[in-house]
Amino acid sequence: MSFRFVRRRKSSALRPIEIGRKLLKAIDDAVDTDTEGRRIGPDKFAVTLSELDRETLANDEKALINELSAAAIAYIRDEGLDILAAVDVIFSTDASLDSGQLKITASITRPQSSESSQSPEPSLNASSAIGPIADAPPRPAVELPPPAVTPAPEPVIIHDEPKPSPASAAIAAIVEKGGTRHPVGDTRLKMGRSTDNPVQIADEQASRLHAEVRYENGQHHIVDLGSTNGTFVNGIQIEKTYALSHGDIITIGATELRYESS
Repeated sequence: MSFRFVRRRKSSALRPIEIGRKLLKAIDDAVDTDTEGRRIGPDKFAVTLSELDRETLANDEKALINELSAAAIAYIRDEGLDILAAVDVIFSTDASLDSGQLKITASITRPQSSESSQSPEPSLNASSAIGPIADAPPRPAVELPPPAVTPAPEPVIIHDEPKPSPASAAIAAIVEKGGTRHPVGDTRLKMGRSTDNPVQIADEQASRLHAEVRYENGQHHIVDLGSTNGTFVNGIQIEKTYALSHGDIITIGATELRYESS
């Protein structure tokens, strides 16, 4: 029992989980240390895909961007990094890339120094045009600019005590048959017939609060919440709880959902 959670007109070798893994590596590669000794993580991520892969993921691009942003924030928090601006993920296309190839560029948004922004332009005489330019020392690559006269916004510091959840949990998802993705991390994801549920199931065989996905002991579990008609995984009714693996099919009434993770 299976379904295609993304309607593709062409085949692609690239899976969303591969983008997530490369994004986490890009964070590690871009970590910097400021003058106060803080470890600063990147907040801007440019994801470049081939034309075929971009077209294949077009219907899910918005949801995928949300999942990648959540994964980046969770990883930055777990690594004890600071960031100087809100996390932003953008997608673009490079015709030179083959299907399955991608590039991710991670960068840090640094505050502008008022001293540098208000510097007068040099006069264009012979002595100033050659001497200062030739003798100017290079700017240090890893040192932040001096503080501006107008205080820069406080950095977004994510030092709250994290729950025991690896970053990979943040890019898991429950996927509906039509392709709608519901990201699931270390918070509970409820599903059922009631409109109060994040995953609403318009199925008369579903209970109002039918089941939920929990993250326990390093793994996601589907838990039946005492439903009338039961919860099934891969065609077998679960007794109470079931540890999920990538590709498992959850059936509630006549509705099928797919669990997608690494």
